[in-house]
This record gives sequence, structure tokens and C-alpha cells, in this order.
Amino acid sequence: MRMPQTPVRIIGAGIGGLTLGRCLLKYGIPAVLYERKPSSPRHDYGITLYASSYLPLLDILGMDEFTFRRRIAVDGFLGGSGNIEPGSFATPRRVNSTSFRAHRGKFEKLLCEGLDIQWGNSLEKVEEAPSGMILHMQNGQKLESTCIIGADGPHSNTRKSLSPDTSFNVLPFVAFNGKRRVERDLYDSLYAPAFKGSNVIEKKQGDMFLNISIDEQQTDAVSISWIFSRPARRFNDPLHRPNRSVSEAADIPKDFFDEIETLHGLDQPFKDVFDAEKLRLERALHWLMRTVLELCTLANKGVFFIGDSVHAEPILGGEGANNAIVDGMELAKCISEFGQGGITTWYDSRYPAWKDGIGKSEQAIALMHRQ
Repeated sequence: MRMPQTPVRIIGAGIGGLTLGRCLLKYGIPAVLYERKPSSPRHDYGITLYASSYLPLLDILGMDEFTFRRRIAVDGFLGGSGNIEPGSFATPRRVNSTSFRAHRGKFEKLLCEGLDIQWGNSLEKVEEAPSGMILHMQNGQKLESTCIIGADGPHSNTRKSLSPDTSFNVLPFVAFNGKRRVERDLYDSLYAPAFKGSNVIEKKQGDMFLNISIDEQQTDAVSISWIFSRPARRFNDPLHRPNRSVSEAADIPKDFFDEIETLHGLDQPFKDVFDAEKLRLERALHWLMRTVLELCTLANKGVFFIGDSVHAEPILGGEGANNAIVDGMELAKCISEFGQGGITTWYDSRYPAWKDGIGKSEQAIALMHRQ
């Protein structure tokens, strides 16, 4: 087995970076992760995991499926396993009895175990050096490396530093997301009858798509997320702002609440969640449905990318978490078998699947909003 002389340096401790780090640890290959955010709190929301991505990970984690699901499921605290009922979706989805709703923060905490992670240490830039690349970190560190993995998401500083002209493809859809804490009595009386044991429910009203999902169930309350989305209108849509900056994601225009007030005839719990007066008092985010696909042009210099940093799919209809798991597992296996020199071939083999995935995610989001 060929091993790098220096640790694999992974930028980003999200699902992809953590999966890669955990797999490299299993293979005995040293790695260090650098994450700009502090270790907590992190990602307090639910994600859907598919068996095709999480089952191969169980051997790396040394866990059986029952234990794995119970530990990270959004209802695991109450003895659940993250059940999702396919019938709870408004449109056909790639979900079956082996898919489940996981709490992202708990999943990442599990992946963190045993890893060397430098929290609160962000990347400023990457530059070429005679013998590899140099990472310039925010804390003043200068780290030379022959193997750097950018796993820092769609807004990857690693990618921006090396390929600043890469642009997003913003899809013509409007999407808003928010969170709410629902007291247990209200959840049991108003929400639970509609969820029917599932952790996700959806509804269509014309071309509008409404989603309510469980983020975490506790004894006294249930944390939920909601999504409102629709196609962008053809002319002067005040809710479609494809050029908004990252910092403007929390700027919610009055037009959004006006549009929520036009939703009539909603049954519970959609009527309670999509109440304009309640939403005005909560923090919401304006999501952009973006894709990006780029081949690594600096592979020969030892800089690579995985997950959303190289093939981002839209939040709705995409499979970002599952793709990140697969990328992390497969890249670690490649490094363990062929060393750094095999990664370029791995990229070439994965590119068609990444391209196909983006195409399917764009089809899925269009289907969600079809009248």
C-alpha cells in the first residue's frame, strides 16, 4: 500500500470531509481536517440518507445498521429509527424502507470520532510551491502539502482560490426555508396525525411545493423545518433573486409573506406552519437552487475536490449528503490502493456520474413543481 509522506490535508469538516477522514483513519493513512467553524453548534437539522450510501459506511464505523440509525435518527432520542413513508411525498422520490431521516449534527459528531480536526481554522488561500502546494491559514500557519482535498462545500474557498472564475448555474426556482420549535402537546394533537409515523410530509398547491420535516424529536418538543418553493415567474419576480449575495440570504422581502397569505384551504399542520403572522416572527432563509460542475485542473499539483465543492446539486431534488458520503468513501479507497497518483484516474471515472447526478436533480426539482 502506498501512503502519502505527509498527512492528507482536508479543507472542510462537513459530511464529505469527515467521511474521507474517517475512512483514511480506518486504512491507517494520516489526515488532518481544517474547519473554519467552531466544533459546536453545528447543523441542527435533518437530512435523508439512502442505504446505497450509508450501508457501505457501517464497516468503516464498526456499527450495525440498527445501532447506526438509532444513534443519529431525528427521532432516535425517543427510540425511533428515522422512518420515512414514501406516501408522504407529493411527488415520486428515491425513497424506500431503507431510507431514513438523520440528524446531520449527530451524524457529523459520529464521524468526528478519532479524527484530527482543527476547528475554527479557515483557509485564506492556496498557492503553488516547487514541491507541492502551500495552504495559508487564517491563524497564520503555512502548510506545505502534496495532497489537499477541498471538501468545503459549494462556496469552497479552496476552489475560489485556485479557480475564481467558476460560476454557479442558478435554476429558475424560488425557495425559502425556516425552522420552528413545536411544543409536544401541539405536535401530538395537530402534527402527528398528519405525519402518521413518518418524519417528512409534503403538499402541492398548484405549482407551489410545501414541505415539513422533523429535525429532532425530544420529550417536551419537536424541532421542525419547513420549505416553501415554486418556479420563478417569467417577468419581474420579486422573490427570484439569482444574483443575491451569500450575506443576503436572511433578507426576506415583504412579498414572501404576502404570497404566503394567498395559500388557502391548507389542512393541518400546513395551515399552522405556513401562517404569515407566525413566519414574520421567525428567522427564514432565501435559498438559491444552484448547481456547479468542474473538473479539477490542478490534480497534477495535488489539489482535489469532493462533494459540493466540485459537483453541487440543488438543495431541493439533490442528493448532496449522500454524494458526499460516496465521494469520501471512494476517494479514501483510491488513496489506500493507489496512492495520490491514482486520484486523477478516479476523477475521470467519477465525472460522468457527477454530471448525470446534476441532470437528474434538475429533473427532480422540475417534477416537484409541475402542476
